[in-house]
This record gives sequence, structure tokens and C-alpha cells, in this order.
Amino acid sequence: MIVNYWLLPFALLLLWLPRQWLRPGKKVVHRPSSRSVVQPVVARDTQDASISLKSEINKARNWLDLARAAAGAVALNYACFSVELGAAKSLAPTIFALKGILLGVAVLVQVIRLGSRGRLVAPIFFVLGLSFGLIGWKPALFAFVTVWIFNRILPSAGVFLIAAASFQVVFGMLLARGLFLYQLLSAGLAILPLILSGMLKHPLVQINKPSRRKHR
Repeated sequence: MIVNYWLLPFALLLLWLPRQWLRPGKKVVHRPSSRSVVQPVVARDTQDASISLKSEINKARNWLDLARAAAGAVALNYACFSVELGAAKSLAPTIFALKGILLGVAVLVQVIRLGSRGRLVAPIFFVLGLSFGLIGWKPALFAFVTVWIFNRILPSAGVFLIAAASFQVVFGMLLARGLFLYQLLSAGLAILPLILSGMLKHPLVQINKPSRRKHR
């Protein structure tokens, strides 16, 4: 097995860098505010655990998570490890397992928030980004768009991750033949936060979900 020791550290830096170490993101789209007219603020119920598409797509750090996860997964999957032709079959399971471990650690780093009393967050855009490097950009893009279309009927971030994993397998089988193990790996990484949440018995929450009240 040949390891690209020049590229591997950069790939792991992209994947293992905790989100909270990034600078606070700003909204991608800024809407003009009106000072002359004061309108009531209509907020979602604080007990509502569903994901707000309008809110999430305006967060720059979400798209940064998507981009760095995709870039890191592509580098790790296609450029960091290689084998000679004669040893390709014998070393394939070892390389696959190594990739799975490194990517699994990356997801856990994004899920666990140190210093937050065991708080576990759902790295939605990060795991969606990983799929672009594992199952190919076409099935990953179809899965990305489809899960957001059905987002309105998904009650929580955990169910969202399950739906994302399911769509990755479905579109991966339809559009990326011969990558079934990587489709399963991508789906497994998507539901890994749920598995950790169940093992630790801590709820899985959204990243930076605001606490809002209704004003009249």
C-alpha cells in the first residue's frame, strides 16, 4: 500500500477540524431591514425540532462544512492511498476499513462538542458533503436535493439524517453501480450521530439552533 503522506495531512485537517474552531459565519443573503415599520416577529415553536431550510441555507459555515467534507472525502478516497496492481484485491478490504475509520472519526469530531456538557449536534451539511467523495457527485447531488425537498415532513434532525442515508443508497444504486460498499459507508456515516446519541443517551440537536419567542 502506498500512502500519500503529503496529501493525507491536508485531507485529515479538512475532515477533523471541529466546526466550532471556524470563525462565526454570517448569513449568505442579507435582507434590507425597515426601521419605519415595526412588524411582529413570527417564530417557530421552541419545541419544534424540524430543520428550517430557509435558516440553514443562509449560514455560510454550513456551506463551508459541505465543501471541506467533500474535498476531504475526495482526497482521502481517491488520492491518499494506492496499491500496486498485483496487490489490489488483497489490500482493498484493508484500505476500505482504514478510510471508514478515518471518516468515522471525522464525523465524531463534528458531533461531539467539548465543554458543552455532553451536547451532541447533527452535522447535517458535513455528512452530506462526505457523500460527494464516496458515492459520486451525481447520486450525492440527487440525494442532497431530494432530502431537502422532503424536509418539510421530517420531524427532527435525526430523521433527516436517516432520510439522507436512505436517499444516498437509493440514488447510489441507480447512478453509481459498483460502489455498493461505499454507498453503505456513506449511509453509515450519516446515521453515525444517531448511533452515538443512542449509546450515550444524549439527544441529538441542531447546530446553533436559535431559541426564539413570539412577540406581539
